[in-house]
Amino acid sequence: MKKIFVSIAVFSFILAAFVAFAAAPESEKNPEKLLVKVGGEEIREKDIDQILKMMGPQSAMYDNEQGRKAILDELVGVQLFALSGKQKGLDKTPDYELAVRSFSLQTLARFTIENVLKDVSATEEEAKKFYGENPSEFTKPDQIRARHILLTDDVTSADKIKLIQEELKKGVSFDVLAVTHSKDPSAAQGGGDLGSFGRGQMVSAFEEVAFALKEPGDVSDPVLTEFGWHIIKLEDKIPSLVAPYDEVKAQIIQYLTNEKETRLYQEALESLKKTYKVEYAEPDPTKESPNK
Repeated sequence: MKKIFVSIAVFSFILAAFVAFAAAPESEKNPEKLLVKVGGEEIREKDIDQILKMMGPQSAMYDNEQGRKAILDELVGVQLFALSGKQKGLDKTPDYELAVRSFSLQTLARFTIENVLKDVSATEEEAKKFYGENPSEFTKPDQIRARHILLTDDVTSADKIKLIQEELKKGVSFDVLAVTHSKDPSAAQGGGDLGSFGRGQMVSAFEEVAFALKEPGDVSDPVLTEFGWHIIKLEDKIPSLVAPYDEVKAQIIQYLTNEKETRLYQEALESLKKTYKVEYAEPDPTKESPNK
């Protein structure tokens, strides 16, 4: 069964290679080396290379003697089915011709777009300028780390709250009291530890009280939310932090490059609309009627 799934996975990548845009990479082997002929159709080393490129990160699993042999076997299968399709005249059907025309147009368009955008890239100077002008984009807001004890809102809650507050005054560990009394899953997992969180991540009543605590170790008065009564202990305050430029440089350059590519694409598209006449059979749905 595992072999069947592997075969199907490889076969799907091979089919994708025939309907997606990808240039065959340079091969360490002779890319023109003939591997097999199927009904007169040739399969060469470069055909294996192209399939490997289409696989992306998964190519590492197949870029070896055994893997390349498996791909070759599947390519043979593709050729056999294609030859059978020709013999049956399927390559003359309207559906096939429409698919070929669509694929041809899309492939040529993608080649052209890539040609237009091939030299677009953001510079480090632009990245540093963007980093300096947009500090909020790289600032991690202040956070706190807290624990809580959650009690259900019922007739017994007042007595339990009073008991817990008395135990805390006696020096009983907040962690132990959370394990004993809290109804929240965090009780058993970590003594009520909620980890670190920022504003907007908790319900507003809880957040307001939690962020109002001044020093690590401070414990709040009971606060009621839709989940029940909470007693909160502040564990730590984590001030806001601006990520160093070197940590975000690659992301900024990619973002700015994408922005440039988008602008250039739109400019090229508008220019082409002026060069080639575009006539809609029906009114252009993207434009409002002048009568409105």
